[in-house]
Amino acid sequence: MSGDRTGPEPGAAEAVGRRIQQLRTARGLTQRELAAPRYTGAYVSSVEAGRRMPSTDALAHFAERLGTSRQELLTGRAPAHDLRIDLELALAEAAAGPDPAAAEAAYRRLSAETGRAGDTLHAAQCHLGLGRLALERGEPERAVREFDEAARLSAGAPAHLRVGPVIGHAECRRHQGDPRYGAYLLRQALTELTEAGLPDPDALLGLHAHLALCHHDLDDDAEAADAAAAALALAGPRDAATVADLHLKVCRTLLARGDTRAAEVALLQARQARRQAALAVPLAGCRVIRGRARRTSGDLAAALRDLADAHASFVAAGRAGLVIDSAVELAEVYRALGRRAEARQLLADLAPGGPAGARVPAADRVLAALATDDGDLPAAERHLRDAADGYRRTGPRRHLAAVVLSLADNLEAQGRAAEAVALLQQGLADVERLSGEPSRPAVAAD
Repeated sequence: MSGDRTGPEPGAAEAVGRRIQQLRTARGLTQRELAAPRYTGAYVSSVEAGRRMPSTDALAHFAERLGTSRQELLTGRAPAHDLRIDLELALAEAAAGPDPAAAEAAYRRLSAETGRAGDTLHAAQCHLGLGRLALERGEPERAVREFDEAARLSAGAPAHLRVGPVIGHAECRRHQGDPRYGAYLLRQALTELTEAGLPDPDALLGLHAHLALCHHDLDDDAEAADAAAAALALAGPRDAATVADLHLKVCRTLLARGDTRAAEVALLQARQARRQAALAVPLAGCRVIRGRARRTSGDLAAALRDLADAHASFVAAGRAGLVIDSAVELAEVYRALGRRAEARQLLADLAPGGPAGARVPAADRVLAALATDDGDLPAAERHLRDAADGYRRTGPRRHLAAVVLSLADNLEAQGRAAEAVALLQQGLADVERLSGEPSRPAVAAD
Protein backbone atom coordinates (compact mmCIF):
# COMPACT_ATOMS: atom_id res chain seq x y z
CA MET A 1 0.00 0.00 0.00
CA SER A 2 1.23 3.44 -0.85
CA GLY A 3 -0.09 6.88 -1.57
CA ASP A 4 -1.77 9.79 0.20
CA ARG A 5 -3.25 8.78 3.55
CA THR A 6 -4.36 12.27 4.55
CA GLY A 7 -7.82 12.36 2.99
CA PRO A 8 -10.81 12.86 5.31
CA GLU A 9 -12.82 9.87 6.45
CA PRO A 10 -16.65 9.89 6.55
CA GLY A 11 -17.98 11.97 9.46
CA ALA A 12 -14.67 13.75 9.88
CA ALA A 13 -16.03 17.32 9.61
CA GLU A 14 -16.88 17.54 13.32
CA ALA A 15 -13.46 16.22 14.38
CA VAL A 16 -11.65 18.60 12.03
CA GLY A 17 -13.72 21.51 13.31
CA ARG A 18 -12.88 20.67 16.92
CA ARG A 19 -9.16 20.49 16.15
CA ILE A 20 -9.21 23.86 14.38
CA GLN A 21 -11.10 25.46 17.26
CA GLN A 22 -8.72 24.01 19.88
CA LEU A 23 -5.62 25.16 18.01
CA ARG A 24 -7.11 28.60 17.28
CA THR A 25 -8.03 29.28 20.90
CA ALA A 26 -4.67 27.93 22.11
CA ARG A 27 -2.95 30.47 19.87
CA GLY A 28 -5.24 33.34 20.93
CA LEU A 29 -6.69 33.94 17.46
CA THR A 30 -10.21 35.08 16.69
CA GLN A 31 -12.21 33.40 13.94
CA ARG A 32 -11.80 36.51 11.80
CA GLU A 33 -8.01 36.54 12.33
CA LEU A 34 -7.79 32.87 11.37
CA ALA A 35 -9.89 33.47 8.27
CA ALA A 36 -8.06 36.55 6.97
CA PRO A 37 -7.36 37.45 4.29
CA ARG A 38 -8.97 34.76 2.10
CA TYR A 39 -11.99 33.59 4.12
CA THR A 40 -14.61 35.03 6.46
CA GLY A 41 -15.21 34.57 10.15
CA ALA A 42 -18.59 33.04 9.32
CA TYR A 43 -16.87 30.37 7.21
CA VAL A 44 -14.55 29.50 10.11
CA SER A 45 -17.54 29.37 12.46
CA SER A 46 -19.35 26.86 10.24
CA VAL A 47 -16.20 24.74 9.95
CA GLU A 48 -15.62 24.71 13.71
CA ALA A 49 -19.25 23.74 14.29
CA GLY A 50 -18.79 20.73 12.00
CA ARG A 51 -21.34 21.99 9.49
CA ARG A 52 -18.79 22.23 6.68
CA MET A 53 -15.71 20.27 5.69
CA PRO A 54 -13.03 22.78 4.68
CA SER A 55 -11.68 22.54 1.16
CA THR A 56 -8.11 21.48 0.46
CA ASP A 57 -7.09 25.11 -0.04
CA ALA A 58 -8.85 26.19 3.15
CA LEU A 59 -7.15 23.43 5.13
CA ALA A 60 -3.78 24.53 3.81
CA HIS A 61 -4.57 28.15 4.77
CA PHE A 62 -5.70 27.20 8.29
CA ALA A 63 -2.69 24.93 8.78
CA GLU A 64 -0.30 27.72 7.83
CA ARG A 65 -2.03 30.23 10.13
CA LEU A 66 -2.05 27.74 13.02
CA GLY A 67 1.54 26.62 12.54
CA THR A 68 0.69 23.00 11.86
CA SER A 69 0.07 20.72 8.89
CA ARG A 70 -2.97 19.88 6.81
CA GLN A 71 -2.45 16.26 7.83
CA GLU A 72 -2.63 17.07 11.54
CA LEU A 73 -5.85 19.02 11.06
CA LEU A 74 -7.39 16.07 9.21
CA THR A 75 -6.18 13.22 11.38
CA GLY A 76 -5.09 14.71 14.67
CA ARG A 77 -1.70 13.13 14.11
CA ALA A 78 1.45 15.15 13.64
CA PRO A 79 3.51 14.40 10.50
CA ALA A 80 6.26 12.98 12.69
CA HIS A 81 3.79 10.38 14.03
CA ASP A 82 3.02 8.96 10.60
CA LEU A 83 6.69 9.12 9.67
CA ARG A 84 7.59 7.10 12.77
CA ILE A 85 4.91 4.49 12.02
CA ASP A 86 6.09 4.25 8.41
CA LEU A 87 9.67 3.81 9.56
CA GLU A 88 8.73 1.09 12.05
CA LEU A 89 6.68 -0.70 9.38
CA ALA A 90 9.65 -0.56 7.03
CA LEU A 91 11.90 -2.03 9.72
CA ALA A 92 9.38 -4.81 10.36
CA GLU A 93 9.29 -5.60 6.64
CA ALA A 94 13.09 -5.72 6.59
CA ALA A 95 13.10 -8.13 9.55
CA ALA A 96 10.55 -10.51 8.01
CA GLY A 97 13.20 -12.62 6.27
CA PRO A 98 16.00 -12.89 8.85
CA ASP A 99 13.85 -12.69 12.01
CA PRO A 100 10.15 -13.44 11.36
CA ALA A 101 9.34 -13.65 15.09
CA ALA A 102 10.60 -10.10 15.63
CA ALA A 103 8.70 -8.93 12.56
CA GLU A 104 5.47 -10.48 13.86
CA ALA A 105 5.91 -8.87 17.27
CA ALA A 106 6.48 -5.48 15.63
CA TYR A 107 3.43 -5.84 13.38
CA ARG A 108 1.21 -6.78 16.33
CA ARG A 109 2.46 -3.87 18.44
CA LEU A 110 1.96 -1.42 15.57
CA SER A 111 -1.46 -2.91 14.80
CA ALA A 112 -2.59 -2.22 18.36
CA GLU A 113 -1.18 1.31 18.33
CA THR A 114 -2.63 2.30 14.97
CA GLY A 115 -5.95 0.68 15.84
CA ARG A 116 -6.27 2.81 18.97
CA ALA A 117 -5.47 5.91 16.91
CA GLY A 118 -8.05 5.07 14.24
CA ASP A 119 -5.24 4.93 11.67
CA THR A 120 -6.92 2.33 9.49
CA LEU A 121 -4.53 2.24 6.53
CA HIS A 122 -1.46 1.76 8.69
CA ALA A 123 -3.35 -0.92 10.62
CA ALA A 124 -4.19 -2.60 7.31
CA GLN A 125 -0.49 -2.68 6.43
CA CYS A 126 0.20 -4.45 9.73
CA HIS A 127 -2.30 -7.16 8.88
CA LEU A 128 -0.82 -7.50 5.40
CA GLY A 129 2.56 -8.11 6.98
CA LEU A 130 1.11 -10.68 9.37
CA GLY A 131 -0.61 -12.42 6.46
CA ARG A 132 2.61 -12.66 4.48
CA LEU A 133 4.40 -14.12 7.51
CA ALA A 134 1.64 -16.71 7.89
CA LEU A 135 2.03 -17.70 4.23
CA GLU A 136 5.78 -18.10 4.68
CA ARG A 137 5.05 -20.45 7.58
CA GLY A 138 2.69 -22.48 5.39
CA GLU A 139 -0.47 -21.35 7.20
CA PRO A 140 -2.78 -20.15 4.39
CA GLU A 141 -5.95 -20.27 6.54
CA ARG A 142 -4.44 -17.91 9.07
CA ALA A 143 -3.12 -15.74 6.25
CA VAL A 144 -6.64 -15.48 4.82
CA ARG A 145 -7.91 -14.10 8.14
CA GLU A 146 -5.18 -11.46 8.21
CA PHE A 147 -5.83 -10.45 4.59
CA ASP A 148 -9.58 -10.28 5.30
CA GLU A 149 -8.88 -7.84 8.14
CA ALA A 150 -6.56 -5.78 5.92
CA ALA A 151 -9.31 -5.62 3.27
CA ARG A 152 -11.87 -4.53 5.86
CA LEU A 153 -9.64 -1.77 7.19
CA SER A 154 -8.82 -0.43 3.73
CA ALA A 155 -12.33 -0.79 2.27
CA GLY A 156 -12.87 2.96 1.92
CA ALA A 157 -9.47 3.67 0.36
CA PRO A 158 -8.82 4.29 -3.36
CA ALA A 159 -8.44 1.19 -5.54
CA HIS A 160 -4.63 1.23 -5.69
CA LEU A 161 -4.44 1.17 -1.87
CA ARG A 162 -6.63 -1.95 -1.76
CA VAL A 163 -4.42 -4.07 -3.99
CA GLY A 164 -2.36 -5.59 -1.15
CA PRO A 165 -5.19 -7.70 0.32
CA VAL A 166 -6.21 -8.83 -3.17
CA ILE A 167 -2.70 -10.10 -3.90
CA GLY A 168 -2.64 -11.79 -0.50
CA HIS A 169 -5.90 -13.61 -1.16
CA ALA A 170 -4.66 -14.67 -4.62
CA GLU A 171 -1.48 -16.09 -3.05
CA CYS A 172 -3.59 -18.03 -0.57
CA ARG A 173 -5.66 -19.49 -3.40
CA ARG A 174 -2.48 -20.66 -5.13
CA HIS A 175 -1.26 -22.29 -1.94
CA GLN A 176 -4.65 -23.99 -1.57
CA GLY A 177 -4.54 -25.35 -5.13
CA ASP A 178 -6.98 -22.90 -6.76
CA PRO A 179 -4.86 -20.62 -8.99
CA ARG A 180 -7.82 -20.07 -11.32
CA TYR A 181 -9.74 -18.11 -8.71
CA GLY A 182 -6.54 -16.33 -7.74
CA ALA A 183 -6.15 -15.19 -11.35
CA TYR A 184 -9.77 -14.01 -11.36
CA LEU A 185 -9.18 -11.85 -8.27
CA LEU A 186 -6.07 -10.30 -9.79
CA ARG A 187 -7.71 -9.57 -13.16
CA GLN A 188 -10.66 -8.00 -11.35
CA ALA A 189 -8.29 -5.70 -9.45
CA LEU A 190 -6.49 -4.74 -12.67
CA THR A 191 -9.82 -3.85 -14.25
CA GLU A 192 -10.78 -1.77 -11.22
CA LEU A 193 -7.51 0.18 -11.39
CA THR A 194 -8.08 0.90 -15.07
CA GLU A 195 -11.68 2.01 -14.59
CA ALA A 196 -10.71 4.22 -11.63
CA GLY A 197 -7.88 5.85 -13.60
CA LEU A 198 -5.34 4.80 -10.93
CA PRO A 199 -2.52 2.98 -12.74
CA ASP A 200 -0.21 2.98 -9.71
CA PRO A 201 3.09 1.33 -10.82
CA ASP A 202 3.63 -0.56 -7.55
CA ALA A 203 0.09 -1.93 -7.62
CA LEU A 204 0.37 -2.95 -11.28
CA LEU A 205 3.72 -4.62 -10.68
CA GLY A 206 2.39 -6.80 -7.88
CA LEU A 207 -0.79 -7.73 -9.73
CA HIS A 208 0.97 -8.68 -12.98
CA ALA A 209 3.71 -10.66 -11.19
CA HIS A 210 1.25 -12.79 -9.26
CA LEU A 211 -1.05 -13.13 -12.27
CA ALA A 212 1.87 -14.61 -14.22
CA LEU A 213 2.38 -17.23 -11.51
CA CYS A 214 -1.31 -18.15 -11.46
CA HIS A 215 -1.34 -18.63 -15.24
CA HIS A 216 1.85 -20.72 -14.99
CA ASP A 217 0.15 -23.00 -12.48
CA LEU A 218 -2.74 -23.35 -14.94
CA ASP A 219 -0.36 -24.22 -17.84
CA ASP A 220 -1.55 -21.05 -19.64
CA ASP A 221 1.90 -20.36 -21.08
CA ALA A 222 0.90 -17.50 -23.38
CA GLU A 223 -1.04 -15.65 -20.66
CA ALA A 224 1.77 -16.30 -18.17
CA ALA A 225 4.35 -14.88 -20.57
CA ASP A 226 2.25 -11.75 -21.21
CA ALA A 227 1.74 -11.08 -17.51
CA ALA A 228 5.41 -11.78 -16.75
CA ALA A 229 6.50 -9.32 -19.44
CA ALA A 230 4.17 -6.66 -18.02
CA ALA A 231 5.58 -7.19 -14.52
CA LEU A 232 9.22 -7.18 -15.58
CA ALA A 233 8.68 -3.97 -17.57
CA LEU A 234 7.72 -2.29 -14.27
CA ALA A 235 10.39 -3.94 -12.11
CA GLY A 236 13.25 -2.01 -10.60
CA PRO A 237 16.79 -3.12 -9.65
CA ARG A 238 17.31 -6.74 -8.60
CA ASP A 239 19.27 -5.64 -5.51
CA ALA A 240 16.26 -3.74 -4.17
CA ALA A 241 16.70 -5.08 -0.63
CA THR A 242 20.15 -3.50 -0.35
CA VAL A 243 18.83 -0.24 -1.79
CA ALA A 244 16.00 -0.25 0.76
CA ASP A 245 18.38 -0.82 3.68
CA LEU A 246 20.57 2.10 2.58
CA HIS A 247 17.57 4.44 2.33
CA LEU A 248 16.41 3.32 5.79
CA LYS A 249 19.79 4.20 7.28
CA VAL A 250 19.57 7.65 5.71
CA CYS A 251 16.03 8.07 7.04
CA ARG A 252 16.97 7.16 10.61
CA THR A 253 19.93 9.54 10.57
CA LEU A 254 17.84 12.43 9.25
CA LEU A 255 15.03 11.74 11.70
CA ALA A 256 17.50 11.74 14.60
CA ARG A 257 18.71 15.15 13.41
CA GLY A 258 15.16 16.48 13.33
CA ASP A 259 15.07 16.89 9.55
CA THR A 260 11.57 15.46 9.13
CA ARG A 261 11.02 16.54 5.54
CA ALA A 262 14.23 14.96 4.21
CA ALA A 263 13.63 11.85 6.35
CA GLU A 264 10.20 11.46 4.78
CA VAL A 265 11.70 11.50 1.28
CA ALA A 266 14.29 8.86 2.25
CA LEU A 267 11.61 6.71 3.84
CA LEU A 268 9.43 6.90 0.74
CA GLN A 269 12.37 5.69 -1.33
CA ALA A 270 13.03 2.89 1.17
CA ARG A 271 9.41 1.72 1.12
CA GLN A 272 9.37 1.69 -2.67
CA ALA A 273 12.55 -0.39 -2.77
CA ARG A 274 11.24 -2.69 -0.02
CA ARG A 275 8.08 -3.36 -2.03
CA GLN A 276 10.32 -4.35 -4.94
CA ALA A 277 12.37 -6.60 -2.64
CA ALA A 278 9.23 -8.31 -1.35
CA LEU A 279 8.48 -9.32 -4.95
CA ALA A 280 11.94 -10.81 -5.55
CA VAL A 281 10.73 -14.42 -5.66
CA PRO A 282 7.59 -13.78 -7.76
CA LEU A 283 9.65 -11.67 -10.18
CA ALA A 284 12.24 -14.45 -10.40
CA GLY A 285 9.34 -16.72 -11.29
CA CYS A 286 8.38 -14.25 -14.02
CA ARG A 287 11.94 -14.46 -15.37
CA VAL A 288 11.67 -18.26 -15.50
CA ILE A 289 8.43 -17.95 -17.46
CA ARG A 290 9.93 -15.41 -19.87
CA GLY A 291 13.16 -17.41 -20.15
CA ARG A 292 11.24 -20.56 -21.05
CA ALA A 293 9.29 -18.67 -23.71
CA ARG A 294 12.50 -17.20 -25.13
CA ARG A 295 14.14 -20.65 -25.24
CA THR A 296 11.13 -22.02 -27.11
CA SER A 297 11.37 -19.20 -29.64
CA GLY A 298 15.09 -19.83 -30.14
CA ASP A 299 16.43 -16.74 -28.35
CA LEU A 300 18.88 -18.72 -26.23
CA ALA A 301 21.06 -15.78 -25.17
CA ALA A 302 18.08 -13.89 -23.72
CA ALA A 303 16.74 -17.09 -22.15
CA LEU A 304 20.12 -17.63 -20.48
CA ARG A 305 20.06 -14.13 -18.95
CA ASP A 306 16.56 -14.57 -17.58
CA LEU A 307 17.13 -18.05 -16.17
CA ALA A 308 20.52 -17.20 -14.66
CA ASP A 309 19.03 -14.14 -12.94
CA ALA A 310 16.10 -16.20 -11.67
CA HIS A 311 18.37 -18.97 -10.40
CA ALA A 312 20.53 -16.46 -8.50
CA SER A 313 17.42 -14.91 -6.93
CA PHE A 314 16.11 -18.29 -5.76
CA VAL A 315 19.52 -19.16 -4.30
CA ALA A 316 19.61 -15.83 -2.44
CA ALA A 317 16.09 -16.43 -1.11
CA GLY A 318 16.96 -19.94 0.09
CA ARG A 319 14.14 -21.56 -1.93
CA ALA A 320 15.60 -25.07 -2.40
CA GLY A 321 12.87 -26.44 -4.65
CA LEU A 322 12.86 -23.38 -6.87
CA VAL A 323 16.66 -23.50 -7.06
CA ILE A 324 16.37 -27.01 -8.52
CA ASP A 325 13.60 -26.05 -10.96
CA SER A 326 15.56 -23.10 -12.29
CA ALA A 327 18.81 -25.09 -12.40
CA VAL A 328 17.17 -27.68 -14.66
CA GLU A 329 15.77 -24.96 -16.95
CA LEU A 330 19.16 -23.23 -17.03
CA ALA A 331 21.03 -26.48 -17.71
CA GLU A 332 18.80 -27.15 -20.71
CA VAL A 333 19.77 -23.76 -22.15
CA TYR A 334 23.47 -24.40 -21.47
CA ARG A 335 23.13 -27.72 -23.29
CA ALA A 336 21.39 -26.08 -26.24
CA LEU A 337 24.27 -23.58 -26.42
CA GLY A 338 26.82 -26.40 -26.42
CA ARG A 339 28.09 -25.50 -22.95
CA ARG A 340 27.68 -29.02 -21.61
CA ALA A 341 30.31 -28.81 -18.87
CA GLU A 342 28.47 -25.87 -17.28
CA ALA A 343 25.17 -27.70 -17.54
CA ARG A 344 26.63 -30.82 -15.93
CA GLN A 345 28.23 -28.83 -13.10
CA LEU A 346 24.97 -27.06 -12.39
CA LEU A 347 23.09 -30.35 -12.04
CA ALA A 348 25.77 -32.40 -10.31
CA ASP A 349 24.41 -31.82 -6.80
CA LEU A 350 20.73 -32.08 -7.67
CA ALA A 351 20.28 -35.77 -8.49
CA PRO A 352 19.73 -38.31 -7.21
CA GLY A 353 18.21 -37.93 -3.77
CA GLY A 354 17.99 -34.16 -3.62
CA PRO A 355 15.68 -32.27 -1.27
CA ALA A 356 12.79 -31.57 -3.62
CA GLY A 357 11.32 -34.98 -4.46
CA ALA A 358 9.60 -34.82 -7.83
CA ARG A 359 11.86 -32.06 -9.08
CA VAL A 360 14.99 -34.27 -8.96
CA PRO A 361 13.96 -36.59 -11.85
CA ALA A 362 14.02 -33.58 -14.15
CA ALA A 363 17.71 -33.12 -13.33
CA ASP A 364 18.36 -36.81 -14.07
CA ARG A 365 16.57 -36.42 -17.40
CA VAL A 366 18.86 -33.56 -18.47
CA LEU A 367 21.95 -35.41 -17.20
CA ALA A 368 20.89 -38.37 -19.34
CA ALA A 369 20.67 -36.11 -22.39
CA LEU A 370 24.15 -34.76 -21.66
CA ALA A 371 25.55 -38.30 -21.35
CA THR A 372 23.90 -39.23 -24.65
CA ASP A 373 25.51 -36.19 -26.29
CA ASP A 374 28.87 -37.53 -25.08
CA GLY A 375 28.11 -41.01 -26.44
CA ASP A 376 28.05 -42.52 -22.93
CA LEU A 377 24.94 -44.68 -23.28
CA PRO A 378 25.42 -46.66 -20.02
CA ALA A 379 25.62 -43.40 -18.01
CA ALA A 380 22.56 -42.09 -19.85
CA GLU A 381 20.75 -45.33 -19.00
CA ARG A 382 21.52 -44.92 -15.29
CA HIS A 383 20.18 -41.37 -15.24
CA LEU A 384 17.07 -42.34 -17.20
CA ARG A 385 16.33 -45.19 -14.80
CA ASP A 386 16.72 -42.81 -11.84
CA ALA A 387 14.39 -40.32 -13.53
CA ALA A 388 11.82 -43.02 -14.29
CA ASP A 389 11.89 -44.22 -10.67
CA GLY A 390 11.24 -40.68 -9.48
CA TYR A 391 8.38 -40.07 -11.89
CA ARG A 392 6.81 -43.43 -10.99
CA ARG A 393 6.53 -42.22 -7.41
CA THR A 394 5.23 -38.73 -8.02
CA GLY A 395 4.37 -38.19 -11.69
CA PRO A 396 3.49 -36.38 -13.76
CA ARG A 397 2.42 -39.10 -16.18
CA ARG A 398 3.53 -37.25 -19.29
CA HIS A 399 7.08 -36.98 -17.96
CA LEU A 400 7.17 -40.65 -16.99
CA ALA A 401 5.99 -41.59 -20.48
CA ALA A 402 8.65 -39.41 -22.12
CA VAL A 403 11.45 -40.85 -19.97
CA VAL A 404 10.32 -44.44 -20.61
CA LEU A 405 10.42 -43.80 -24.37
CA SER A 406 13.91 -42.28 -24.09
CA LEU A 407 15.10 -45.23 -22.02
CA ALA A 408 13.67 -47.68 -24.56
CA ASP A 409 15.55 -45.85 -27.34
CA ASN A 410 18.71 -46.03 -25.22
CA LEU A 411 18.37 -49.78 -24.68
CA GLU A 412 17.70 -50.37 -28.36
CA ALA A 413 20.80 -48.33 -29.27
CA GLN A 414 22.78 -50.64 -26.99
CA GLY A 415 21.42 -53.70 -28.84
CA ARG A 416 19.00 -54.71 -26.09
CA ALA A 417 15.76 -54.68 -28.07
CA ALA A 418 13.99 -57.29 -25.96
CA GLU A 419 14.63 -55.28 -22.80
CA ALA A 420 13.31 -52.20 -24.57
CA VAL A 421 10.03 -53.96 -25.44
CA ALA A 422 9.62 -55.22 -21.86
CA LEU A 423 10.35 -51.75 -20.52
CA LEU A 424 7.70 -50.20 -22.77
CA GLN A 425 5.11 -52.70 -21.59
CA GLN A 426 5.94 -52.08 -17.94
CA GLY A 427 6.11 -48.33 -18.53
CA LEU A 428 2.64 -48.27 -20.06
CA ALA A 429 1.27 -50.06 -17.00
CA ASP A 430 3.07 -47.63 -14.69
CA VAL A 431 1.66 -44.62 -16.54
CA GLU A 432 -1.86 -46.03 -16.31
CA ARG A 433 -1.46 -46.66 -12.58
CA LEU A 434 -0.80 -43.01 -11.89
CA SER A 435 -4.26 -41.85 -10.86
CA GLY A 436 -3.92 -38.31 -12.13
CA GLU A 437 -1.45 -35.77 -13.26
CA PRO A 438 -0.41 -33.40 -10.47
CA SER A 439 -0.16 -29.70 -10.99
CA ARG A 440 2.86 -28.34 -12.76
CA PRO A 441 5.55 -27.31 -10.23
CA ALA A 442 5.06 -23.65 -9.38
CA VAL A 443 7.85 -21.28 -10.30
CA ALA A 444 7.49 -19.11 -7.20
CA ALA A 445 6.03 -21.24 -4.48
CA ASP A 446 8.05 -23.62 -2.39
